[in-house]
Amino acid sequence: MNIFVTVGHTRFDSLFKQIDEIHRDDWHFISQMYDGTYTPKNGEHIAYTHEIGTYYENADVVITHAGAGTVYNLLEMGKPTIVVANSDRIDTHQEDLIRYVEDCRFAQVCRNLDDLEGLISNVDAFVAEKYHSEPFAGAGDISKALGLID
Repeated sequence: MNIFVTVGHTRFDSLFKQIDEIHRDDWHFISQMYDGTYTPKNGEHIAYTHEIGTYYENADVVITHAGAGTVYNLLEMGKPTIVVANSDRIDTHQEDLIRYVEDCRFAQVCRNLDDLEGLISNVDAFVAEKYHSEPFAGAGDISKALGLID
C-alpha cells in the first residue's frame, strides 16, 4: 500500500516516530516534512512541495494533519484519508475540523497515535461519506471591500 503523509507547514515529530514504529514491508511511506527535528528511518521523506497533488494521486491513502486546506482538498478528491490530531501543537484550533470530519464520516480520524496502525489496516473497509463542497459566493464582496474591483 502506498501511503503519503503530509503535515503542511507544521512540526509533527510524534507522527513520524509512530510511522517508524508501525512500518511494515507492504506499506510504502512517503512523508512530507516541515521543520521537525526527527527524520523518519523508514520510507522516503521530502520537504514541502508545490507538486503535492501528484503525491496525493499516487497514494492509496493519505495521512494528514488537520490543516483545513489539505483536508478539504483530499475530501474533494475523494481520496481515502486519515486525519490526525497534532498532539505536538500547543493550541487545539484543528479540533473543530477533526470533529466535523469524524461526525460526518468523511474520513477516518486519529486522535491517539497508538490507533494509527489499526486505522491504516482498516482503510479498505472504511466507507466514507461523499463530501460535497459548497460554492463560495462572497469572493466579489471581499474583492470590493479590499478595493480590488469596483
